[in-house]
Amino acid sequence: VNLETTIAEPDVGSALDKTYVFKSPPHSVQLLTAAGIDAVSLANNHTLDYGREGLVRTIELLDEGGVAHFGAGRDADAAYGYRLVEIDGWTIALAGFTHVECGWVADDPARWPEAAWACPGFEGRTVAAVAAAAGAADLVVVMVHWGIQLDTCPQPYQRELASAWVAAGADLVIGSHPHVLQGVEKIDDAWVVHSTGNFAFPSARGPSARTAFFSFEVSEAGVSLTATPISIVSGRPVPMGDVAARDLLADLGRWSFGWSFDETGHPSPRRDAGACG
Repeated sequence: VNLETTIAEPDVGSALDKTYVFKSPPHSVQLLTAAGIDAVSLANNHTLDYGREGLVRTIELLDEGGVAHFGAGRDADAAYGYRLVEIDGWTIALAGFTHVECGWVADDPARWPEAAWACPGFEGRTVAAVAAAAGAADLVVVMVHWGIQLDTCPQPYQRELASAWVAAGADLVIGSHPHVLQGVEKIDDAWVVHSTGNFAFPSARGPSARTAFFSFEVSEAGVSLTATPISIVSGRPVPMGDVAARDLLADLGRWSFGWSFDETGHPSPRRDAGACG
């Protein structure tokens, strides 16, 4: 999952001067593990809400709790490094990048080395990171924070970056940040989900509460995708009813590039460009 918060004690770090800053208590790590979450991306615009001190404490607590993390670290090498996990005999590399907030590093690229940036000027490092991960794993998953909030269509740079990462060896590219769903596309044999919407998010309302859980089945034959519609109710994800689920899957197909979704959440090829084409 995309962990869009720091985790630390109340007296750790100083809040940055920004509209929204997030900090969760240390026992949040136990909640993550109890929910079956094995790994988290820290590559987002809230990982540094309490500065370097808040990020370092987040990393310490995740390490103590046995939760793998990637996309941010004590220095740039750690941030751009991949995390390897073993699942049923497969070695999977996890890497994370953020394109939000690019203004933080526009004037001084070295200002925040703790995050794995995908902003202009950093693209080459992200491609090199994906290539390194591809050399060490059977499957490479890239999680990326990008796009415009509440916009159901990706920006052109999202598709360009996804293509570059797939060419470097990514098998899945999974996006977050818009807080609404964006469509999917397939580049070569790699699935790209431009935005997964929300999952556990207390302020989700209206369109931002209509979302989906994406699952992938990996085999020697390739990777298949399934989208399961969910609603966010009081901050928590719950399965959608049949009518709402059909409507959401129809919308997801309209926003996708060359794909539609049947009532089971499985994609099938479509000829027209869709609403975002």
